[in-house]
Amino acid sequence: MSLTTVGASTRSGLKVGVVAVVIIPILFSLISGGIRLYKKAHPIKAEPNVRYGNIPKIEFPEKVVDPKTFTLELTSDQLPNLGNQARVYVVFRTDKNFLALETETQTAKQMGFDGEPQLVSPNLYQFTNSSNQKLLINILDGSFRLSYPYREDQMLMTSASLPDKEQLVSKAKSFLSNAQKLPKDIDEGESKVSYWKNDGSGFKQVSSSSEANMARIDFYRASVNEDLKIVSSDVNRAPISVLVSGSGSNGKDIVDVDYKYVNIDRNSFATYPIKTSVEAFADLKNGAYWPASDTSGKDVAIRKVSLAYFEPSTLTNFMQPVYVFEGDNNGKEKFTAYVPAVMKEFTR
Repeated sequence: MSLTTVGASTRSGLKVGVVAVVIIPILFSLISGGIRLYKKAHPIKAEPNVRYGNIPKIEFPEKVVDPKTFTLELTSDQLPNLGNQARVYVVFRTDKNFLALETETQTAKQMGFDGEPQLVSPNLYQFTNSSNQKLLINILDGSFRLSYPYREDQMLMTSASLPDKEQLVSKAKSFLSNAQKLPKDIDEGESKVSYWKNDGSGFKQVSSSSEANMARIDFYRASVNEDLKIVSSDVNRAPISVLVSGSGSNGKDIVDVDYKYVNIDRNSFATYPIKTSVEAFADLKNGAYWPASDTSGKDVAIRKVSLAYFEPSTLTNFMQPVYVFEGDNNGKEKFTAYVPAVMKEFTR
């Protein structure tokens, strides 16, 4: 072999070596990145630990369930696979005991009620103030209702220039914060603003701020694990809502507050086996559901199926997942139903 041939071979070998040195790390990085992305998209889940044993069934508000016929009209033409397990979260229950009334009396003062509370029923106390407002507080769970007779106040029936959405949300949040009733998951959750008109003909929702003289701000919790939403017993209203008028007078600017909240411990949970969407749909067809938004029609087309958490409506120890079935009666009345997701063998 000539020196020329040897030199050419050596140069060729060097080129291959250089290319290999450059390409191999890139390929390794791409492969490693692909593996990480796959693992992230397809995490290996341990078996459900069922740490809390059999848990109580979800207590929905009492409603009559009328027989209906359900059909599926989904975009994917099949029920979604939403997994075989989900978290069950602990509801943190404080033991207020004899300090409960004192604690909530301080809360009332923060909202402008300095008078002595009057016992209305067990655990329910009423406060009044000089602005003709009333405040009902349940000292057992901290829920309350503030009200002002705005429907009879002629001054609040005139046209009013409402603040923009950001200012309305800020005003409502400030009110709750001053009363120490603005938890982190509410502050960081979604806020919805709807417009309302209060006049002699009644109180009704309108489509824009230009038609309205009041606005309602609904506060929803921030989503929990895997971005699952928290749904409540009223699909059109959050458990926490504040009605703001266009008045600048103290006591007439915040005219209605409905507040129901339980403290969910997001760091304390167990995993439980859940029904498949097929099994949940079978429960729906058999009438084992709770109608959050019902329809008078007997035939309902289900157009969306998802997994969510039901906001506890009664004192309980757990927040549990539910299947949410959404549809309508031939495109007319909307229908929403909740089906408990945890397998029946693990509830009592």
